[in-house]
Amino acid sequence: MPARPRGRNPLARIPLHQSDTTLKERTMFKSITDKAEREEGFTLIELMVVVLIIGILMAIAIPTFLGAKNTANARAAQSNLRNAVTAEQSYFTNNNQTYGTGAQIQASEPAIKFTDATSAAKPTQTGNIVLVEPSPGTAVMLGALGSDKNCYYVYDNAGQVAYYTDTACSLSSGPTAPTAMPSPGSPTNSVGAWAANW
Repeated sequence: MPARPRGRNPLARIPLHQSDTTLKERTMFKSITDKAEREEGFTLIELMVVVLIIGILMAIAIPTFLGAKNTANARAAQSNLRNAVTAEQSYFTNNNQTYGTGAQIQASEPAIKFTDATSAAKPTQTGNIVLVEPSPGTAVMLGALGSDKNCYYVYDNAGQVAYYTDTACSLSSGPTAPTAMPSPGSPTNSVGAWAANW
């Protein structure tokens, strides 16, 4: 029987705990590489579902945003008219129950540019511009063009106020004064009719 070569078993030089650690490391590395090989990207169906959800959210959000923008554009012109009416009412109180022309009330409301109309014309410029009828007396009509392309009018007759919206801004000479003031709670924005509010 041939004699065994002298020397010790190579494994005998590795402590038991170190051998276990090496085995664990190899097992962990193998599980990680196996997992990486099994992982796949998103399928086409999954991507299409995500795109569909984004499209639905945009379809909901964009009209809401545009509606809010149009409302804001309308509110700017209406706010200018309300401030202009307040200035006219102050002038009315201090000047023998007579409303002033645009030039007369400009100093009391410098943030708004008042323009005296040569006739009861419709407003043609957006911004802080309010059109004042040419000969206010015991009643005055004011108009403003909103960024939403609607013309807004307010009519003040000794403190009684009526409102009108021309949604197409198509009136060639502006609205005529109302024959009777609207009753409280009347419908708003009735085309061709003055109302209790916009």
